[in-house]
Amino acid sequence: MNSNIARGKWQQFKGAVTAQWGFITGDHLRVMAGRHLQMVGGLHAACGQAKDEVGRQIDGVLRRSRALYTRTGL
Repeated sequence: MNSNIARGKWQQFKGAVTAQWGFITGDHLRVMAGRHLQMVGGLHAACGQAKDEVGRQIDGVLRRSRALYTRTGL
């Protein structure tokens, strides 16, 4: 197993715990942060890329989708 895959699975686990804790405490921002961490970990494990690279890719997709959303006036 590649070390990036193991790290990605660990990130997924930490994200799940963080999201669950946010759900229990009613902290919506913590739930979102946990789900984001799960998504990064999943891509990290699937692609075997470094966490920073996966994070940059996700941020790029989110930026492009926000630009489309604001441009179309939805």
